[in-house]
Amino acid sequence: GDRILMLEHSIYSVISPEGCAAILWGDGTKGELAAEELKPTAQDLLELKVIDEIVAEPIGGAHRDYETTAKHVHEAIARNLAELRGLSLKKLVEGRYAKFRQMSRFTE
Repeated sequence: GDRILMLEHSIYSVISPEGCAAILWGDGTKGELAAEELKPTAQDLLELKVIDEIVAEPIGGAHRDYETTAKHVHEAIARNLAELRGLSLKKLVEGRYAKFRQMSRFTE
């Protein structure tokens, strides 16, 4: 939990948009509306400070070029681990606590 990375075209959510729509509006066909509310994209979650970094995907998406995708993921993980290794255990725990406290804030 010290760093959360996402591929550029991935989504991150606890429920599918259709499942959310079925619960909120009793209509699973309103998935597109629910997706707008869930904000599950990498860009949305970066702006909301849920994730720390977006890992670029090759043109056409990660599934089109596994080697380049793996290279980008490897570089991002290595860079983040190098940054984290320089922190004391106390700083890591404080940072993790602050990160998850910020995520749980609610405003209307």
